[in-house]
Amino acid sequence: MRTTNLFIVRGFVGQAPKAFNKAAKVNVATDRAWTDTKGERHEETDWVTVTVLNEKAAAWVIANVAKGDAVYAECRIADGSYKKDGETVYTTDIIANVFHKLDLGARDDAAA
Repeated sequence: MRTTNLFIVRGFVGQAPKAFNKAAKVNVATDRAWTDTKGERHEETDWVTVTVLNEKAAAWVIANVAKGDAVYAECRIADGSYKKDGETVYTTDIIANVFHKLDLGARDDAAA
């Protein structure tokens, strides 16, 4: 059986992408809303940091993606670890395999 490690992110860029070591990191805001058992509506924003490792794609992201842009990314989740001061630090990274800037027009914060 073939397995998959797929994480899809669709949201809005929270700040200009950051370049590092021929890669790029992009903070993406994703919104979710729900109604609780009392009928009250709640909204929350989750922030996801997407890493673009492909050098050419990272350069495109840095040159073409800005705060407020709508984006779509197909990613994989990568766990890792490193030693810091004798302690093991565990990491989870969201690595983009596909990254697109979306043309959705103006963001409508009032939409439900």
